[in-house]
Amino acid sequence: MNWNQPDIWIVIGYLLLMLGMSFWHRRFSGSNLENFFLGGRKVPGWLNGISYTAALVSPDAATGYGGLGVVTGAFISWWYLSRFGLALFFGGVLFAVFWRRLNLFTSLEFYDLRFQPRAAAAMRLWIALRTSMIAMPAWTGITLLAAFKIMGPAFGLTKTETLYLIVPVSFLFVFFSGYKGVVISNLVQMIIFFTGTLTLAVLTLIHFGGAAAMTATLSNAFRGTHPEVLQIMPPAHHDIFPLAAAMAWMLGQSIGYGGDAAPMGGAMEGQRILSTRTPAEALTMYVVTALSMFLLLLLVTLPSISAAVIWPELREAGADRELVYGKLMKVMLPAGAMGLLVAAMMAATMSTVGDNLNFGSQVLVSDIYRRWFVRKASEKHYLLVGKLGMALILSLAVAVVFNVSIITDVAIFMLQLSAAELPANWAQWWWWRFNGPARMAASFGGALIFCIVVPGPKLLQYLGVSWASSLIIPWWWQTLLVMGITTVLWILVALLTPPDPPELLQAFYLRARPLGWWKTYKPINSTLSKEYPLSPILRGIGIAVTGFAATSLLITGLTQLWFARYEQGSFMLLASAVLFFFFRKMANAYLNYLSSRISSQSTLMEKQTFQNLHQHPLKK
Repeated sequence: MNWNQPDIWIVIGYLLLMLGMSFWHRRFSGSNLENFFLGGRKVPGWLNGISYTAALVSPDAATGYGGLGVVTGAFISWWYLSRFGLALFFGGVLFAVFWRRLNLFTSLEFYDLRFQPRAAAAMRLWIALRTSMIAMPAWTGITLLAAFKIMGPAFGLTKTETLYLIVPVSFLFVFFSGYKGVVISNLVQMIIFFTGTLTLAVLTLIHFGGAAAMTATLSNAFRGTHPEVLQIMPPAHHDIFPLAAAMAWMLGQSIGYGGDAAPMGGAMEGQRILSTRTPAEALTMYVVTALSMFLLLLLVTLPSISAAVIWPELREAGADRELVYGKLMKVMLPAGAMGLLVAAMMAATMSTVGDNLNFGSQVLVSDIYRRWFVRKASEKHYLLVGKLGMALILSLAVAVVFNVSIITDVAIFMLQLSAAELPANWAQWWWWRFNGPARMAASFGGALIFCIVVPGPKLLQYLGVSWASSLIIPWWWQTLLVMGITTVLWILVALLTPPDPPELLQAFYLRARPLGWWKTYKPINSTLSKEYPLSPILRGIGIAVTGFAATSLLITGLTQLWFARYEQGSFMLLASAVLFFFFRKMANAYLNYLSSRISSQSTLMEKQTFQNLHQHPLKK
């Protein structure tokens, strides 16, 4: 299909709308750092949830997940459900309230509260560099690459032409609008994205003659060779995504999630939590993120599964399957609708690029530049440095575009690396004995173990070592192996080294009031001193699992309806509604429990800690 006048005017109108919104918010965002990077801490939880979805669901979702849909089938939903589902509910139920109560400027300031100065400084610097110089450029780069993989098949654009179309507007937008403008525009952009992807999904069904006819076509095409295409659950044996991979994905990304609000896989998370109005709305942010993100990913992946009939060659080894969504756009969309979906993809691209640049520069300014180089300067000075930091991150992202070909390879690499230290993130909140050396062992030792297990065998193979190929195992087993070895390492280090000073731990408990094993530092003669450490944690885990189960039933139920299995799909949607009802009841009760838990210990705890700190001041 050719580019025509209605499509051009739709895209131009969208670009003008975004630039107008950025100039509208320029005065508010330019007044101080908190307004520019946190929206004045007045963003509603539901809006932050939509914004976080916008940051996570970009054209790389259409290309990466769409390409995976071609070579897997109906069970593709478990790729993103296992990766994000349980993890988001763990983060929301178990940690969101605690992070928001800390009222930090960046989540990396947590390390100054929790560990001794040397360990805290090393961790804060490492995570700041990892976030701003590795994670943000990598995720921004694959987002821009994904935009090319859509624009290329649809319009014949080169990488350079795609960047010229998207990068200047994206940079100008976040440069002027700041976080508040980004969040509000994210809502507009996600409405456009939802409308565009829904349009393509409906047109795909019409192309095949309806859900039943499409399902019959898929069945006839793959019944003999790939019957798993219509399965809802991952099969036990599959070259790309077997059941073992789904379980490893879930364990590797869920255990430990929430304890660090700047993970490699979703580093903008802390910014969303800290900018919400209240701790309770931080939980709302996570729930809205889960629902909106999975619905959008479903709209992207379902048409891509059906596209395997139109382009069976994309299932062959070596084929660039990530071009499928662009091909669908070119074939399915009439004049006007093409412009709408291009605007939708540009909206998703700008959302992610804007979010990544804003958050990455926030960390660059607060946790590196202001912490290590210029401690006392004006707000305008730091705002200028932050905007220059955006340009630096964007430059690195462009370098990624020209040096990466398959998007999912980058995603798997980044998430495997982050999984190494994830369990330690729970320990730093729940176990007083987890100390600075253990934290550093988890982060730096985990990275070293990752290098030995994942790229190590490939390097040996490249160097001609004959037995190196026997050391290469599937990525899902690599993830669990790295995670397990790293966990053993930091537990041993924690037990074999002295604990952090009691005064430091007491001060942290007063400030954060975490769950878990802190009996020594709880107020004497309070009901909390008799509280079983595991009970509130298990209760929160149970609530999170309920929310995850409800969400999974919603997504798989809609998948069943797409493939004309109306009875099974309706039953799943009903079960999902029931579980969501119980989840809401239990989550509200849990929030009330956490609030009463905090208020019941406040007065006594503050008095006790004040006396302890007066007698034993912290050593700098």
